Amino acid sequence: MSFIYFIILIGVLIFVHELGHFLFAKLFGVKVLRFSIGMGPKMVGFTRGETEYVICWLPLGGYVRMLGFELDEVEELSEEDRGRSLMMQPIWQRAIITLAGPVFNLILPLIIYFIAGMMQTTAPPSVVGEVFAETPAAEAGLQAGDQITRLDDTPITYWHELNQFMGDAYDREVALTYTRDGESQTVSVRPEKKTSTDFMGLHVRTYGMLGIHQQPYGATIGLRNPDSPAAKAGLQTFDRVININGESITRYDEIESIVRQSEGKPLKMLVMHRRAIDTDYARFYAQQPAEIEVRAEKIDGVYSLNLDSAEMYLSKVDADSPAALAGLRTGDKVLAIDGRVYSNFAQLSRQIINEVNEGVVAQKAEGVDEPKIELEYKLTYERDEQVHETTFAPIVRKYKGHGDQPVYRVVFGWGHLSERVEPDEIDFPALTRAGFAASQAIEETTNFSKMIVMGFVRMAQGRVGMDNLGGPIMIGELAAEAGKAGWGPFLQMMALISINLGVINLLPIPMLDGGHLLLYALEAIKRGPLSYRTRQVAAYVGISIIVFLMVFAFKNDIERNWDSIAAWINNL
Repeated sequence: MSFIYFIILIGVLIFVHELGHFLFAKLFGVKVLRFSIGMGPKMVGFTRGETEYVICWLPLGGYVRMLGFELDEVEELSEEDRGRSLMMQPIWQRAIITLAGPVFNLILPLIIYFIAGMMQTTAPPSVVGEVFAETPAAEAGLQAGDQITRLDDTPITYWHELNQFMGDAYDREVALTYTRDGESQTVSVRPEKKTSTDFMGLHVRTYGMLGIHQQPYGATIGLRNPDSPAAKAGLQTFDRVININGESITRYDEIESIVRQSEGKPLKMLVMHRRAIDTDYARFYAQQPAEIEVRAEKIDGVYSLNLDSAEMYLSKVDADSPAALAGLRTGDKVLAIDGRVYSNFAQLSRQIINEVNEGVVAQKAEGVDEPKIELEYKLTYERDEQVHETTFAPIVRKYKGHGDQPVYRVVFGWGHLSERVEPDEIDFPALTRAGFAASQAIEETTNFSKMIVMGFVRMAQGRVGMDNLGGPIMIGELAAEAGKAGWGPFLQMMALISINLGVINLLPIPMLDGGHLLLYALEAIKRGPLSYRTRQVAAYVGISIIVFLMVFAFKNDIERNWDSIAAWINNL
């Protein structure tokens, strides 16, 4: 089945690429002799009109053979055929025919991403699920449940519209309009400028951060004080609230709302206790229902049970881990790192991982082959309503990911329960959906194209190793994994490899489409055809580079899969 996925993937990409050359050759009247998917001996084929259409045995490429591809061929042609030969066409037509192949490979992902976007018939609304502490949104007074309706003069209905607007809305004031309890308000916010990168420095992104999350906290609670009335009534950290006074609960803000309005009256709560079950090989957790009655008390004039969402509470601390060495315990609440307050662990992890990536990129730029990243932070946490500080040093480890690609991971040594509630989606009209799908398709294709170009730049600079090159075996593995995951991931993988193929073919290497474009440019500058010697040298150089890259890619593929290959040989 893996081979079938590979054949489908490669077959479609080759067909699309060669179709570009073929269609524009026909458009400009160039005679096409053969349209081939695959290389080597013919497997099957047929002839229609003046063109033979074939599928060959080696799925490593394809070609469109046109009449008079080389200048010396033209001299042997009849007058009629000479006018239909490629080399007798104007340079701009030859350039378009050559360019069409890579362009079609870049059009294919646009189509795939557009179709994926159009299949999304509903979308999350622009309703705030969570407001991060000490962020522009918190300073502006936004609350969970607020619906953002306008940013400056731009109407906002869906969450993705909000994200798109924030893409470049940083370091400037933005007029934000939202509705709360049916009333509309406008505030001024200044989104925080954020920069993120991967560890290779291929995808560097600058964007504005408002400090909100789409998904609200779930109904799992944390107790700030073990001696509070809530604790004495039987509530525990990591209890999940099911209902209060018979009213079903799914979000933490619903708990707060009911408690605030309780006026000290009894609250009958159905909760699920988290009970540990230890075995010889692991610890498991079971949920046990419990009915609890508790009264809220006034704190600072507001009825409260002195609860939190369990989001920032540690559900476990591994022995001898960075968290344990910092003195942290299960049940502690992480407040801040180096003075920066975090509202969820995803936000915290993302920030630290981005710092690791920036460190790797900086050391690679200085010529360090094996970057070493050491982290140390001042961590602020709360235990029994007492705030403490400690030195926290997460460990950065390098692993081999798919295809032996390096992956940097940060070991914290703690666990947490992150429970989110998916927002109810609203109807996504076809016309609005089409605009969104088109913009997303362009953005995705552009971003991945930039990443691939930067990959070659970094490789030329020596900051990305040649061992990152992959060949047919690696493509086959990716195709098989994506295919097993479903048609959606498979088409996503097809889009990525199509972009890769399009960009690679535009490289100015003789024998590739980009190399032909370079020769056409030189021909235009010279105002005449290049000499046979020049074209011959260019061909030799191009073939040498391509063979070198192919051998290197095959070598990498074999090294990555040597254990599997050796086992297969032993079984013969």
